[in-house]
Amino acid sequence: MSFAYKIYHLARADFLERVRRYSFLVMLGAVVFLGYQVAIGNMTLRLDQYRGIFNSAWVGSMMSLISNFFLGWFGFYLIKGSIARDRETGVGQIMATTPLTRALYMLGKFASNLSVLLAMNAVLILASIVIQWLAGESYQIDLPALLAPFVFVVLPLMALVSAVAVLFESIGFLSGGFGNVVYFFGFIMFMPLIGNTSIHPAVEPIGLSLMQSNMSRALIAVHPDYSGGFVLGSGADDPSLGIDFEAAEQIFLWSGVDWTANIILIRAAYLALAIGLTLFASLFFDRFDPSRSKPRRIKSTASLPMPVPVSTPQTVSQPIHLTPPLSSSTNRFAFARVLISELKLLLKGQRWWWYLIAFGFIVAGISNTPENARQFVLMFTWIWPLLIWSGLGNREKYNQTHQMVFSSAAPLMRQLPAQWTAGFLVTALTGSGVFLNLLFAGDTTGLIAWTSAAIFIPSFALALGVWSNSHKLFEVLYMCLWYIGPLNRTPAVDFLGASGGGNLIFFIPFSIGLIIVAFAGRARQLQN
Repeated sequence: MSFAYKIYHLARADFLERVRRYSFLVMLGAVVFLGYQVAIGNMTLRLDQYRGIFNSAWVGSMMSLISNFFLGWFGFYLIKGSIARDRETGVGQIMATTPLTRALYMLGKFASNLSVLLAMNAVLILASIVIQWLAGESYQIDLPALLAPFVFVVLPLMALVSAVAVLFESIGFLSGGFGNVVYFFGFIMFMPLIGNTSIHPAVEPIGLSLMQSNMSRALIAVHPDYSGGFVLGSGADDPSLGIDFEAAEQIFLWSGVDWTANIILIRAAYLALAIGLTLFASLFFDRFDPSRSKPRRIKSTASLPMPVPVSTPQTVSQPIHLTPPLSSSTNRFAFARVLISELKLLLKGQRWWWYLIAFGFIVAGISNTPENARQFVLMFTWIWPLLIWSGLGNREKYNQTHQMVFSSAAPLMRQLPAQWTAGFLVTALTGSGVFLNLLFAGDTTGLIAWTSAAIFIPSFALALGVWSNSHKLFEVLYMCLWYIGPLNRTPAVDFLGASGGGNLIFFIPFSIGLIIVAFAGRARQLQN
């Protein structure tokens, strides 16, 4: 059996399993919604006050850039996790008994990741044709001009993202939530640095520099007053920035990128890099062999109880005393015990340096001015416990203990409130320095915003954890909210109040709604 045949069938089986998952349908719906936003003009590509005629070249290039930003950033979280799923379901252990090599297995996962992302792009290609027809400026569908940006710009980046997902899953400390955080901020910081390269516009992975350089030359030829602006984003707030199909004075003809051999070779190098990263990842892959994993620390035998001698048939057995039923006095402090247990579970596994850094944030919150504490210290303080919050609501499913937890006494009215309270305590303790600072300064608005955020964060984590049965959804959405709201000072989604008092009118009732949603989701789980 040839190598290509093995990779094909491995990728095909994994692809078919993924497209049947609920997360694939959610992401597919998001892609359709993205295409709809472009069609109605809420997403646009413009060069100052100019834009190109909506022909196949312009629409295809615009949609390819949007795909690279959206799927290059968030598609990673969709495709990451296939190796872990094989490990959890036992499929990986079965594969380990076959002659399948580590390199072939990783190449099969890479091909499966790439297939999923390309399936999303196929939807955007169909949307591009629809958008061109809706614009009504050019009814001639030029398939080579439409598909070329997806082939030479989107395909290399999707391959690179697929390889990075395989690499992260192969390295132990990057395979979990920490890897999700690293990729999120890595995409934000790394891509602009590459985009500033002066080597060649095609070197920039997303393709923004390549498109800008080609479009700018065509625009300057007809409008020498062009000042160099290039924006890919929303234009709905100002009609002059949106897609006005009738504004002929602000459009120009662009026939697409001149795809020279040099550009194609540079973009093809990303495909070679992606395959190289995949083969490099196979060096870290344990092939589901537990002997290659790091052994866990075992407690000393001195702390273990002494073994009880087994009774022989001649030994007279002692009478068995049944445990009496719990009285009301015994059950009085049950919630406190559950809360302490949930708090221990949240903080389990944190090393000494994690507590040291958390203590440093508390000191920074007290020692800074109230303004700096609200605008800067609290913002970074409440990104530090991200991986702790992300376990709320889904730890039972993740550790396969849900059958025991759900069959305990009052899991809905005792265990779930205790879990939310434990998350709230972690939030309050890590942000206590800022709270004391605002309290001593008499900043009532800041205290209300702090309280609102302290309630919102565990509510958001609990609701998403219960309904998704995964930590990944909260990690991605929380980082997006954190990046758009507090970091970029967007008042509508500033749940920390970094840009003022925050959007308290929204987040306080929204937090209450999230708690109700979490209870409804857990009740649904108990019924099933």
